[in-house]
Amino acid sequence: MRKSTASRERIAREREARSNLILDSAERLFVEKGYVETSINDIAEAADFSRTSVYQYFASKEEIYLRILDRYGDLLTERVTRATAGSCPVPEKISRFLEEFRLVNREKPNFFSLYFIQRQQVEPRLSAELRDRLNAKRRKLENVFRDFYREGIERGEVRDISVKDASNLFFAQITGMMLLHEYYGDEFDVTLDEHLDKSLRFYLEFVERVEAPEQRVSAGEQAA
Repeated sequence: MRKSTASRERIAREREARSNLILDSAERLFVEKGYVETSINDIAEAADFSRTSVYQYFASKEEIYLRILDRYGDLLTERVTRATAGSCPVPEKISRFLEEFRLVNREKPNFFSLYFIQRQQVEPRLSAELRDRLNAKRRKLENVFRDFYREGIERGEVRDISVKDASNLFFAQITGMMLLHEYYGDEFDVTLDEHLDKSLRFYLEFVERVEAPEQRVSAGEQAA
């Protein structure tokens, strides 16, 4: 019985190692050649597998792409969740969220390229099921931000706006700036980090302007 259990565990470890080898090879090719220009045959050759063997682990190139994003998306969500836990003020949590975002981008630069740049090539090719999986990962990350922003509204620490609008504005500023530097970085006289710091200051200036209750009532009366 013990031998059978040990054998199953060994087989599972070997399968996971082969799966990771395929994912690592595909990731490198997606970044170097682009998703569209990379074929299953390319991935199989890079991983020293046959085409048929690759399909024993993954149903399609699209699934390989999503599995790569799963690894990075789960890591990023775990990191920002841990960084923003506790009872510190929400503006500080927003700063910590961005800092983890930056750190992961430095440590795993392929993630940004695959998710934010090449996703537009991939998404039209995804089945409804795979698209739902991709969007569920995105919402999980966004919900970390939305949950603590909601707490900030309740404590009167940040502007009372839709948490969806608050998170969309944050991600649009940050990812937008990262994309600008990816494409036009040579034209800027400041670094990406300097631009991200400035974007964060602008964002915090907006969300920290909390109206007093009587001001909101007065504004409502004027609108009526």
